[in-house]
Amino acid sequence: MHKYLYEILVALENEQGKFKGFEIFVCTNYNFDIVLVPDNVFTKETIKYIEFRLKLHKSFSIKKLPATIQSDIKMPLGHWLNEWLLNSIYGDTSESKSSNN
Repeated sequence: MHKYLYEILVALENEQGKFKGFEIFVCTNYNFDIVLVPDNVFTKETIKYIEFRLKLHKSFSIKKLPATIQSDIKMPLGHWLNEWLLNSIYGDTSESKSSNN
């Protein structure tokens, strides 16, 4: 697996103030990009918590959240970014594509 760093730039919301995902800056040794991580990556409970925090303040530091919430954000985010990075380097590596050959 290739190593990368990421930083959450902003939480994305729709017109009604519902959380829609994160805009993430991703950097590898050879490349950098800004990606949009959709809300469906996270559990409904995590989304509700993020929306609650965004209503309190338009920006928040994940490092200042409780450890369980940090984990509920970072774990699925990391899995999604791993898949995104693999797909951006090697193309679509999903099971459905390989099983259709």
